[in-house]
Amino acid sequence: MIPQKLRLKNFLSYQQLALDFSGLHVACICGANGAGKSSLLEAISWAVWGASRAASEDDVIHVGSKETQVDFTFIAGGEVYRVIRTRSRNSSTSLEFQVQSEGKFKSLTERKVRSTQQSIISHLKMDYETFVNSAYLRQGRADEFMLKRPSDRKQILADMLALSQYDDLAERAKDIARTSKAEVSIFENLLAHLREQILAGAEIAPQLKTLRSQLIELQTWESRDRAKLQAVEDLQKQYTNVSQQLTWQQQQQTSLSSNLTQIERQLASQQKQLQQLEVYLRERSLILQDYERYQLLSNQEAELERKFQKYQQLSERRGDFSHKLASLQSELKGQLRHYQAQLESLVQQETDLQGVLSRATEIEGAIAELHKARVVLQEFDRLHAQSTPLVHRYQTLKHQLEREETKLTAKLEELVAKRDHLQMQVKDRDRLLSHAQELDRQIGALQKKQVYQQRVHEKGLERRDFLERLKTRLADSETAFNKLEAKMRQLTVPNAPCPLCDRPLDEAHWQLVQKKHKQESRDLQADIWVVKEQQAASNCEIEVLREEYRLLMKELAPLNDLIQRKGTLQERLKAISETMQRLELINAEIQDLSDHLQTKNYLREAWEEMELIDHNIHKFAYDEKNHALARGDVERWRWAEIKQSELKNAQRQADNLSQKIPDLQLKINQLEERLQKNLIDLEVQHELEQCDRALTQLGYDPDFHQQLRTHKQELTPSLLRYQELTRAEQEYPELQQQVSHLQQSQNKQQQELQIITNQIMELQSQIQSLQGDHGREIQVLKQNLQNWRSRMDTLLAQIGSLQQAQQQLEQSRQREQETIAQIEVACQRQRIHNELYQAFGKNGIQALMLENVLPQIEVEANQILAQLSDRQLNVRFITQKSGKKSDRLIETLDIEIADTKGTRPYETYSGGEAFRINFAVRLALSRVLAQRKGSTLQTLIIDEGFGSQDQLGCDRLVSAINAIAPDFECILVITHMPQMKEAFNTLIEVSKNDDGSSVQLIG
Repeated sequence: MIPQKLRLKNFLSYQQLALDFSGLHVACICGANGAGKSSLLEAISWAVWGASRAASEDDVIHVGSKETQVDFTFIAGGEVYRVIRTRSRNSSTSLEFQVQSEGKFKSLTERKVRSTQQSIISHLKMDYETFVNSAYLRQGRADEFMLKRPSDRKQILADMLALSQYDDLAERAKDIARTSKAEVSIFENLLAHLREQILAGAEIAPQLKTLRSQLIELQTWESRDRAKLQAVEDLQKQYTNVSQQLTWQQQQQTSLSSNLTQIERQLASQQKQLQQLEVYLRERSLILQDYERYQLLSNQEAELERKFQKYQQLSERRGDFSHKLASLQSELKGQLRHYQAQLESLVQQETDLQGVLSRATEIEGAIAELHKARVVLQEFDRLHAQSTPLVHRYQTLKHQLEREETKLTAKLEELVAKRDHLQMQVKDRDRLLSHAQELDRQIGALQKKQVYQQRVHEKGLERRDFLERLKTRLADSETAFNKLEAKMRQLTVPNAPCPLCDRPLDEAHWQLVQKKHKQESRDLQADIWVVKEQQAASNCEIEVLREEYRLLMKELAPLNDLIQRKGTLQERLKAISETMQRLELINAEIQDLSDHLQTKNYLREAWEEMELIDHNIHKFAYDEKNHALARGDVERWRWAEIKQSELKNAQRQADNLSQKIPDLQLKINQLEERLQKNLIDLEVQHELEQCDRALTQLGYDPDFHQQLRTHKQELTPSLLRYQELTRAEQEYPELQQQVSHLQQSQNKQQQELQIITNQIMELQSQIQSLQGDHGREIQVLKQNLQNWRSRMDTLLAQIGSLQQAQQQLEQSRQREQETIAQIEVACQRQRIHNELYQAFGKNGIQALMLENVLPQIEVEANQILAQLSDRQLNVRFITQKSGKKSDRLIETLDIEIADTKGTRPYETYSGGEAFRINFAVRLALSRVLAQRKGSTLQTLIIDEGFGSQDQLGCDRLVSAINAIAPDFECILVITHMPQMKEAFNTLIEVSKNDDGSSVQLIG
């Protein structure tokens, strides 16, 4: 992967950035700590693999922004690719993958982000773990490869060398060997079956001769019965024709009889209607007289209805005015009662006021005593106003100190109780730690079995799919075989046409077609046997895998429970750890509170202010008891002030009442006079008199109106009789014509019925001359022919089967030799692919390639380490070590480090030494992989703090980087050290301000 362009939008400390890497070989990314140097490389790894140092996806979004996007263009395998990864806050991530074609980018994006990510890894041929362990020396993680377990180191190298393809080849070789073994078993079973068929085929020829003689005899009997059937069928056809004619004539006879009956019913109905109409026509004059009387009464009723409407309107108007007059009279009486009640109230008020006015002298003396008492109270109020704030402040401070003491005491008790409770919680810590270690061991063992179970499941699915394909293949072969058998049976019939083109066959063509069909039959039968044997072998293998899967399921049953228990245990241990930290804080707080309470070392300013206030209060000669007596005197004479106000109000009210009472008496006298003379509302009374006169002039009599309605109701049937008379006058002539027409149709139908009856008698005579129905005899003859045919078909089938058996016997002899040859080929193929499985496996080519590359990495690492340590340090890779049993070697990848004092553990080296060792191993790893043919490792990124190195160490690091530069297309070094920055010609300088980070390309 060679970087070309990088565009950032709201990523970590960058708001906007466009950086062009094209043309850069060795460049230094420099800047102050925290400026955002490592963020550039984080952007590349996040865009390509979705991995970063952020705890969550949203953490890579610039503070205050809602969305981030990284657009990264790079070269891999000679192609230009582009990756665009976008993330919105609290939302999902989108990923776009493109390749450049003819100057434009073409999308390679899959439907899902995970599928697109896998496509990127597939094209790049490198996942994130391989990247950070080879091409990317990430800040703080240079020792990651060194600290991994030997098996993990070996797997990382295998991924870098793309050794997984050999695992695929080994698995394919294993499958082919397994299939070949199954084929050998199938072919051996087929060979045994073929030899049994050859032994059983000696009795076929005699049976075939006997069946052919029986077939000729049956054909003679069948021809005789067929001729007899033809003669009887001719007589039956004549009988059927005459019977059909007779049936048709009988149907016509029935139809005419039905029509004649219907005409007779219609004629009777029409004649009855004529009689009913004649009744109305005879009573015509009486009906017209009643109808005229009904019309006269209807006109009179209409006139009375008009008067009735006017009568109702006048009655309603008169009722309204009567109601209105009564309402006005009631209203006047109500006003009169109201005025009389007001007058009684005013007279009573005047009487009450006279009692208040009589105490005027007593109230004036009490007012003088009230003024004297208030002078004395004002002096006591002045002294109280001066001393009260101090007293209140004293009480406030006292309560404040008491509350603070209570608060501190309560807090102390609460902390002691909480400390006791927390101590109970942490007492089981050691036991839980031991239990957690045991759970880790059990879960690890079961997870390994779970991986194996998944492989068993995948293999079972593969075998089941293979079995389904075999089932389809078997069905197709059996269908083709059945069709071929039918065609071969057709060839056994004498003079049978060609089953392909339906033309007559001569002897030569018959032999040719039969030979072709025999060969096809042999091939299909052999294929069917092979498929069935493969099915049997696959079913057996599936059953073994299913049983193994069931056993693994039982063993893995506790896994989920163990994981859940582990999670619960981890949460409890985490809680206990947090509880212990809280316990330490609580103990310190308890000690501090106890000291404050014992020494009263709280609110010192309040204590001092209380002492000062107490001294000042004693300076005032204020007596609370005398103050209370003065307030009592004022309250004792306060009634005089109230009574004085009441006296003034009583005088004003008495003057007001002397004016209101005469006016109210005048209104009462006027209302009583109107009611006595009935002078309520002259206009309403006039309207009421007009309504009475209009009713008299109308002259409407309700009783007469009702009598007229009754008489009209009695004459209502005359209206219906008049309507029937009108209808009779209209329908009578037409009905007469219909009766005449029906009588003519009746005569015609009777004549046709007589003719058809004569024809039926003639046809019945013909049927008697044909000797009846021959259907039973025909059925017997057809049944005989069917029996002959069935027996002939049975014989033909047996003959065809024997002929087929003869052909299969010959095919079996040929197939025997072919099967022997196929067994030899399958055995050889099985042997070859077993050897290939071993060669492609972990201990074959893969181990050999690792053994070949490790010395190169070791040599490169020691060369770089010699430059960095002045030949003081040396590394060695160990690929095998002795197991617990002395006669067995274990595959591993250990790293030994030696200096001038000998070999020591990696952890015992100083920070500077460890850094140089890590750096040398990682550079060597990257360099060797870059030199290998076909490797995609063309970029090296070094993001490591060089602070542990002195000036000489830094110079050696720069020399080592320059030494490996020709092996890479692009090398990026990140540092904040000035001496390192000056060693490079091309700089990417990173700076940061309030708006975020920015870069500048120099050189």
